[in-house]
Amino acid sequence: MTPAEATRPFLILVALSLVGCGAVDADPHRFRALGDQVAALDVPLEPPGRGDAVPDRPARAHDAGLRPATFSPVKVSVMSPAEMWDARDAQAQGLRDALKPMTAAIRSRNASAPEPEPTLAVETTTVERPKPALRPAVLHAEGRTVQLGAYSNEAGAREAWRRLKVRADLVQLSPVYETVQVEGRVLTRLKVGPIPAEQAADLCRAAQVSDPWCRRAG
Repeated sequence: MTPAEATRPFLILVALSLVGCGAVDADPHRFRALGDQVAALDVPLEPPGRGDAVPDRPARAHDAGLRPATFSPVKVSVMSPAEMWDARDAQAQGLRDALKPMTAAIRSRNASAPEPEPTLAVETTTVERPKPALRPAVLHAEGRTVQLGAYSNEAGAREAWRRLKVRADLVQLSPVYETVQVEGRVLTRLKVGPIPAEQAADLCRAAQVSDPWCRRAG
């Protein structure tokens, strides 16, 4: 039988007696009679017929594989508010003193660690080289230039020369790009040379240019 089962009748009797404490009772010996009744209770520690069925229990918690319970005394002291503040400050100071060795070790480890090498920032600068200036073809004294056309920009004049020199077999001649302003418009003239003045008409026919200014060598 467990201790709870053994003490259950006693607890029931005590509870019934406490319930009647608030009632008015004329018998002054009532509580003594209740005590005698409690003392006369026969509480068996082990019910009959179950002694053989219950196995032997270990006498110690360690033998049953349990961790023994440890109890530490609780100290209770009455302090004034001022004493409570002093105790709190003392605990805080004690905590700081306990942490000092740890913080000192961390500072020492950080101080002994090698400093990382500074990283040099590399700035890349792109230098644009100026485009080489195109020099006009050098004309010989025995030849002139013949204008094959006028275009709105130099790119158009160069594209025209690329087509003409292949079609009219003008590879031996050198192109000249001349920028002029005509009636408020900026044009680029395409001229080739050097060529004798008497061969200007033949060159214009070969280049399939029928404008009259093509035959005039300038």
